[in-house]
Amino acid sequence: MKTIRTLLGLALLSSTAVAAPVPVQGHNARVEPWSDHIIELAESLPIQDGGRIKPLHTFAGFTLLRFNGKRSLTTPQGERITPVEWLLDTLFYPEVSAEYAVFLVQNAEVIEAIGVAQGEKRERDRYTFSELRPGILRLFELAREYAAIEEKDRTTVQHQLFLLANNIDFYVQLFGYMDFARAELPVGAGERLSQLLNGRTEVKFSQVIAHVDELRELYQEIGAHETDAEHQELAAISSIFQSVGELASGTRSMALLPPVPLVEEEWMTPETIFLGELEGRPAYRADVEALGRLERLTEVRGDPAAFESELAALHSEVVERAEARQEYGKVGLELGYYKADTISRSLYLFILGFVFMAAMWLRPRSKLLYSATSVSVLLATILLTVGIVLRCLIRARPPVSTLYETVLFVVAVGAIVALFIEAVNRQRLALSAAAVMGVVGLFIANGYEMLDKRDTMPSLVAVLDTNFWLATHVTAITIGYSAGMLAALLASIYLLVKVAGLRRGDREFFRNLGRMVYGVLSFSLIFSLVGTILGGIWANDSWGRFWGWDPKENGALLICLAQILILHGRIGGYLREHGVCMATAFSGTVIAFSWWGVNLLGVGLHSYGFTSGISRALTIYYVIQWGIVGLGGLALLMERQRMSGKLAGTQASLSADFEGASS
Repeated sequence: MKTIRTLLGLALLSSTAVAAPVPVQGHNARVEPWSDHIIELAESLPIQDGGRIKPLHTFAGFTLLRFNGKRSLTTPQGERITPVEWLLDTLFYPEVSAEYAVFLVQNAEVIEAIGVAQGEKRERDRYTFSELRPGILRLFELAREYAAIEEKDRTTVQHQLFLLANNIDFYVQLFGYMDFARAELPVGAGERLSQLLNGRTEVKFSQVIAHVDELRELYQEIGAHETDAEHQELAAISSIFQSVGELASGTRSMALLPPVPLVEEEWMTPETIFLGELEGRPAYRADVEALGRLERLTEVRGDPAAFESELAALHSEVVERAEARQEYGKVGLELGYYKADTISRSLYLFILGFVFMAAMWLRPRSKLLYSATSVSVLLATILLTVGIVLRCLIRARPPVSTLYETVLFVVAVGAIVALFIEAVNRQRLALSAAAVMGVVGLFIANGYEMLDKRDTMPSLVAVLDTNFWLATHVTAITIGYSAGMLAALLASIYLLVKVAGLRRGDREFFRNLGRMVYGVLSFSLIFSLVGTILGGIWANDSWGRFWGWDPKENGALLICLAQILILHGRIGGYLREHGVCMATAFSGTVIAFSWWGVNLLGVGLHSYGFTSGISRALTIYYVIQWGIVGLGGLALLMERQRMSGKLAGTQASLSADFEGASS
């Protein structure tokens, strides 16, 4: 977690935030909902954020998720609004947005710590900016104190206070983003200054930007031989520059304007345009016109038709500039991806398939339930695969480049392998495993996104910025994860069925299931070995050594060793069917540790994957898997006792028959 941007800056921002709230009435209130066309224009407006170009829809969605814990919001009037509608309100009706309960507070102790009255709020509840306003200064003081503490060493309340301070900081930036467009700056005294600004008594931000060179030259000219009469004029120019600088500093949160020079990579904010002027890089006419367009948007915010017209013009200008830079091509595709929401729809279908699967096992002879389960899981897998392909097209990357994407890919590969097995043997076991893996895996993916609350398609760190190795090493190792987790799941099913005493006389059932475990485990080992070797070659190419005993490298080695030991034990006769399943179920925890656990250590050259907050989920998985292995061992002992009892009974019967025959 990054420290707060500039704690001194936070204090300065909070000094304005603590002012009394503006009453929401009259012209300050949005009189009607944003039109569908305005929302469409805003959603598809490109923006540079996190090092990449994305639609405003994505930026607004993850920002609201970060603040609110979900991507929707209900206003005090009962209107349910989308993330882009919330962002439009925050930009153009900040006094309205301040009354939205947007900040999720997980613990009432956080509210007590900053001295805000809890009122009738629950322990875990959402607060408006106006409700938190009296405690902002105290919140930032505590955040400054906790910034010096390592994240892992903070208490729960300290961590939540720190996160809330970050959220308030970013919200304040959005809250005041359009202040530059609303402001009308007094010109002040001075004949030459008045003449330069065409006799205006007040000027807008864009008008100052258009005359920065002339204002600077006038300032230097007056300063070179200042007289008492010109002192006020010099002070007036200085005041204008200071005011524009303060207004510009509040626009860092969104880079909305593509630079005209194609060689420039960073998109611009009003601040960067102003700073460029001060550094001798004159603003392009298109930049000044765009700033003027933003100013007119604030002026006509109460006229929906005029606002829509101005927004359409701004949208057209920005898109045209982005297309000239070849940076708009993926914006529509990304917007379509999030609108289609294929990942969530896939989860719903996996859940439906899981329900059908449960009913199918209650009525094993029902062909209808078998078909319903098959269709649901197949459609879910197709939707998930489509989502992964869309992400590849949007990012121009292989399917796996982040921890979040490993979950999607593991589920998709596992489901495809399971469906293939099901198509071959039609035992319903692999189909059931696909349904379980889909539900659990996509719940984990959704939980990761809700926990991380950041764009799941970020720019990659330098060490990962290579499509070749992402397509070979990372994809291979992730297929190994997927097959290994599927094998562990099938092995767990084997053990649980035996523990429950089901299918006790059906030796063929367990033999088939054991073959599945062996086959999928072998498949996993191939990709785990290839992926690990490719990882060493990549490490040698990037870091100058093939192997360095890095935690992630050790985790990959553990997977290979565990799977080799299991297969060696089977081939050598040390492990039979039941023992292989116990060992494979245990190996699932080895894979989980290598996949997620070593990232939690936050050390080593692979620590770029560090993610906090999942240790509890990992611990739960470890306990469940080890419990299943333990139950499997108990079932094996009981089975051997039954076999010993049967053998003793058979021997006694044979002895009795022999004695009877002898007599």
